Amino acid sequence: MEAQSGLRILLPYGRPYRWLLARGTLYAFLGAAASAYNPVVLGYAIDALTDNMTSQGLLFYALAIIGLTVVLAIFRYMLRMLTGTMAAGVSYTMAQDLYRHILTFDRTTQASFGTGDLLSRASSDFIYIWRFYSAGFQMAIHAIFLLLIGCALMALTSFPLAAVTMAMLLLSLIAQARLGSLVEHAFDLVQQRLAKISAFAQEHISAQRTIAAYTQEAQSGVAFKKLSDDYANESIRFMLYSSAISPLPQMVVRLAATAVVAYGALLIINNQLTLGQYVQFIVYLGLLSNAANALSNAFERLQQGSAAAGRIGAVLRRIPSVVDQPNAIAHVPRGDIRVDHASWLQDGARVLRDISLHIPLGQHIGIVGATGAGKSSLLALLMRMRDPEEGTVLFDSMHAPSIQLEPLRRGLAYVPQEHILFSMTLRENITLGVTDATAAQIERALQVSCLDRDIDQLADGLDTIVGERGTMLSGGQKQRLGIARAIITDAPIMFFDDALSNIDAHTANDIVQRVSDARAGKTTVIVSQKISAVKNLDTILVLSQGRIVEYGTHDALMSQNGVYAELYIRELHAH
Repeated sequence: MEAQSGLRILLPYGRPYRWLLARGTLYAFLGAAASAYNPVVLGYAIDALTDNMTSQGLLFYALAIIGLTVVLAIFRYMLRMLTGTMAAGVSYTMAQDLYRHILTFDRTTQASFGTGDLLSRASSDFIYIWRFYSAGFQMAIHAIFLLLIGCALMALTSFPLAAVTMAMLLLSLIAQARLGSLVEHAFDLVQQRLAKISAFAQEHISAQRTIAAYTQEAQSGVAFKKLSDDYANESIRFMLYSSAISPLPQMVVRLAATAVVAYGALLIINNQLTLGQYVQFIVYLGLLSNAANALSNAFERLQQGSAAAGRIGAVLRRIPSVVDQPNAIAHVPRGDIRVDHASWLQDGARVLRDISLHIPLGQHIGIVGATGAGKSSLLALLMRMRDPEEGTVLFDSMHAPSIQLEPLRRGLAYVPQEHILFSMTLRENITLGVTDATAAQIERALQVSCLDRDIDQLADGLDTIVGERGTMLSGGQKQRLGIARAIITDAPIMFFDDALSNIDAHTANDIVQRVSDARAGKTTVIVSQKISAVKNLDTILVLSQGRIVEYGTHDALMSQNGVYAELYIRELHAH
């Protein structure tokens, strides 16, 4: 279960703050000591009242009680500030680690969690991490010291009464610890249900138009209600477990109070206990009741934080399929790519079979094939988004795993079919990752992508806000913006993954020609369903069922009258 590893994830993040924790422990001790000594002063005051106490004596005891209360307030405040600082630091560091780690995930790893589930872990779970380190630690440390000091002072006054109280409190704490695993597991299930709701909402809101087009609103509502009901049921189960634990300290203290009242009265009658000591015990029971209740609440927060940390830890422990090798070196590829007998297996099936090819520096190559032929899979190998199970991929005669990922990816630019745009200006979307781009570079990127034709149609030109996921732009404009974004990087190697699918054939051919001219001497790989768009490239590679079946120029492939020729003729007839 994910929750069981929560403490192993949380505690290392707290190590940098161990000196804060040590100071906080000291503050908690001093505050608890002031609180625990208050009933002692009160007991002395009552005994003094029965012994003709003067007004000066009364003032002394009153000032002593006020002083102890002020000391308690000061150290409780300082403890809260320290634990709040630690909670903020731990949450910040863990959130940064989680975000950076998620960005390393390939599609398969990300899909194993789901976007909504990851969003849930990265948002609501951190609330409980915060509470773990702030409220949980603060309440637990103060309550533990108050119980220990209070019980010690009670034992000095009357060991029999203290022994009864401590035995009953110990039984309560043991019961809480035993039931704690049930609470943690129940809370973990609550968070899992919440993650499913988040994933469902994210998926269906994104697909709002499709749902409306197929009149699935009612069915979607029913499915969402089912998920909400499951979440409510798990929440109720968690509350039942939690509610079964939280009354234990109060119940135990009340039982102890009954014993103290009865037994204490007997001790007073036998002159073994003074009236002040008797009142002192009654007040102690109130303090211990509050301390035990605070410890119960802290225990619940610690269990919730542990469960939440376990869910975050499950993401942090997931190793991406592609990682830096121990002795990898920093190298930015220049543009020579070689694949030797590479195969890609997925779920026991071969997606790519014995792929061998060489893309020399500066060559412009097209990759075509029917749907499902393996074009995007081959591109994933060339970009090292995935390592082959068999064979090797080399950049500049260097094995891909021997190159660090960061400089490797810095030498690559990628234009996907589905572009992710941000709710920023058109200019900011184009210059994403190239913040120092000049006006001339932006103009060149617009011209190469043919996006310059559309600037005048936009209300604020390059300063137009494109909206969330580019809602202000058409499908073709989004793809051309993605091309402009890649062009502006001027990377040594550029990959197009069917990035012309929403662009008309004439504009697509124009863009490919402009890209070829702009990237003379740089390696470019274009995957396209439109053969007419890539027919003028240096070389065209034809995939079928995960294999390279043909390889050559347009004229050479047409003369073979094979798969390429069939695809091209079919495309001509379609138009």
